[in-house]
Amino acid sequence: MRRTQTLLAWVFTVGVAVAVIGVPGPAPAQAAESQAGTWTGGGALGFLANTPDDTAFALNLDFGYRLNRELSVGPLVQLGFTGDMTLVGLSGQAKYSLAVPGTEDRGKLVLQAGLGFVHADFLQSDTSWLIPLGVGFEFAVDRRLAVTVTFLLNFTDLDTGGGTGTNVMPGLTFGVRF
Repeated sequence: MRRTQTLLAWVFTVGVAVAVIGVPGPAPAQAAESQAGTWTGGGALGFLANTPDDTAFALNLDFGYRLNRELSVGPLVQLGFTGDMTLVGLSGQAKYSLAVPGTEDRGKLVLQAGLGFVHADFLQSDTSWLIPLGVGFEFAVDRRLAVTVTFLLNFTDLDTGGGTGTNVMPGLTFGVRF
């Protein structure tokens, strides 16, 4: 657990530094920009709170198909781990990106919503519906790489017995998008 906390503290520190200081990089014309008809993918590490077994280490993987410059759709896989529980969420997400003024088109505010399912194996296993709603920020380091920070509110109706149910699981992750 101590190693996980150290890794997450490092990821958090790098994420905050990038958000506050920025990353020197290419001119605006070279900033990461996905065109319609292309796929992107990413991964992120962080925390998922209020799970049936309290706070979990989170690993998120997402893929997006660009419908146009601002809108993408694709799957989101959310994994949560504690000492006694594994949580797996799968949803289809729609993401809308807005350019942040003053970032030379390298910074984007990302709004997202989705619908899917989540499974937890704590005291008793349970599978429920999942509605992840979120907001994030991504900053293009170059044409192929962006750093991200994402806050998700996961609405669900998990009940793994013994009063371990949950209705909202907030998550915060820091990662990269390719």
